[in-house]
Amino acid sequence: MEVLVIATLARTPAVAVFPLAHESVENIISTLGITPYKSILVLAGGAKNLDNALISNLTLIFKKALASAAAEAGAIIIDGGTHAGVMALMGESVASQGFRSTLLGVAPAGLVTYPGGPVTGVVLEPNHSHFVLVDGAEWGSETKTMYQLVATLAAREGSGSPPANPRAAAKRGNVPTVVFLVGGGAIALNEIVEAVRQHHLIIVLEGSGGLADILAAAWPNRDIATDDAKLAEILADGILSIYPLGGSVQGLKRLLIRELGGEQVLLQAWETFVDYDTNAIVQQQKFNHQQQAVILLGLLGTALAIGQQLYAPKEPGKTTLLDASALLEANQTGWWLLHHALILLPIALTVLVTATGRLKQGSKWLLLRAGAEAIKREIYRYRTRSKGYQEDAEQQLALRIEEITRRTMRTEANTSSLATRDKRWGAAPQLGAAEPRDNGLGFLSPGQYVEVRLDNQLAYFRRKAVRMESQLNVLSWLTYIVGGVGTYLAAVGQQLWIALSTALVAAIGSYLGYRQTEHNLTKYNQAATDLSNIRAWWYALPPAQQVLPATIDLLVEHTEHTLQAELDGWEQHMQNALDNLHKKLPLSPKQAEDEEFSVTIGNRIKQLS
Repeated sequence: MEVLVIATLARTPAVAVFPLAHESVENIISTLGITPYKSILVLAGGAKNLDNALISNLTLIFKKALASAAAEAGAIIIDGGTHAGVMALMGESVASQGFRSTLLGVAPAGLVTYPGGPVTGVVLEPNHSHFVLVDGAEWGSETKTMYQLVATLAAREGSGSPPANPRAAAKRGNVPTVVFLVGGGAIALNEIVEAVRQHHLIIVLEGSGGLADILAAAWPNRDIATDDAKLAEILADGILSIYPLGGSVQGLKRLLIRELGGEQVLLQAWETFVDYDTNAIVQQQKFNHQQQAVILLGLLGTALAIGQQLYAPKEPGKTTLLDASALLEANQTGWWLLHHALILLPIALTVLVTATGRLKQGSKWLLLRAGAEAIKREIYRYRTRSKGYQEDAEQQLALRIEEITRRTMRTEANTSSLATRDKRWGAAPQLGAAEPRDNGLGFLSPGQYVEVRLDNQLAYFRRKAVRMESQLNVLSWLTYIVGGVGTYLAAVGQQLWIALSTALVAAIGSYLGYRQTEHNLTKYNQAATDLSNIRAWWYALPPAQQVLPATIDLLVEHTEHTLQAELDGWEQHMQNALDNLHKKLPLSPKQAEDEEFSVTIGNRIKQLS
């Protein structure tokens, strides 16, 4: 088997092998000297000139999705190897990523040219690191060898060494393999058939023309009017994922990374965070709606009771209200309905408060929120490889996420089902990344950590503090104004309405109490100050110290401990507020009215006297 070293634009000259007709694939791979890999990305599609209208979109997809995902997932890329069509785009994209991926081209030796080789033929793509130039003089004669290479590489253990049990490995495929189809014609059709027979996932770029659009149109119903046996085989046996040309580039990248097996543990951690975060929001909304309903029903009951006392029909010559039967006899249907509404309101309040105590949406909200934030802390520790994550980082992350989820599910949080996001093909996870510029994956340098994590949380606390201060001021002034109005009503002889003003003040106090607005404002200001101090300390360090592992550990641990302390304090005070709520049932409108008259109004009238 002949071996050549070809001068290319890559960092090192490309290795080109010319296998004999019956050369073993294992021997070819050994001769190539391929570096260790974790997954395989096979590119299939148009080798001819691409539609100019698609070039800009395809260039972005190849650079920001395919080449970037392959680099992050540690994938070897295999394509046709010539300087044409999608292969040229692939080579340029790998070069733009700093040649971080092995790029292997497979082509017919009789149809290509290269430095020191034949004068005529199609030029080999200059950014490839390896070539296999098979004995052939027709396009498509390389397809069989290409997919023999794919099958053998997929059966290896990922390090590049042969498997201990070749037959079993070939059957199961140790290495994740994805075939990406862009456009394509007859040769691409043969390649996709080979991919289907090897049971590889095929991602089809819809809108790129040719075979890709034919498969995208036929795939939803698996129906196409054709006598082509190859198309029928693809539709019957293939594993296809259709992705639109105009879809999110980051979404495509995340889909590729997920299917290539890159950052699977981190992706799983983010998905668990998203599940916990989503369900915490749901439980919080249910809890808030229940508490607001209790407050509003209490106010409504008090207002209706006062209105009844003032304006409802009374017995002739007396101050006693007509009973229900007398109201019906007098055709006072509205007052009869109000009479029964005042009976039903305390019952509804009691049912609502009892249900709130039994369902414990507030406790579930706190527990799920604590679990979600604990997962996020571990994710950022993992991404910075800080203390505890220097060795076996993925195993450590998996263990800590397991501890957090086990601890959370041993509480009241496990008494309700957890809704999960849609995990169908192509549905990229919403990773919950703090910054739009951060995709939630990959390693974070100290500077990136400060920008993505610390600065984002600092801005969040400051923004929330401003909002809470505004809310606290508005509600406090409303309390003072309502109290003043109540005093005025007592002075002018409208004592009955004081019950409503006092109930309104109590409702505002209850709202601020269960939301812990004042305490949260204090905690947010403290957390913002601590984070600002950490940020100032970091920027004051000399550049030489900022890169030291011990300094990076201090940055990450101090930041995460500050966030954890804020969350722990918030959780404890919210739990105390919930406990106080569960101990108290609201008074009925009549009880509230009697109590207001006996205490509040009496004291105020004495003061006025």
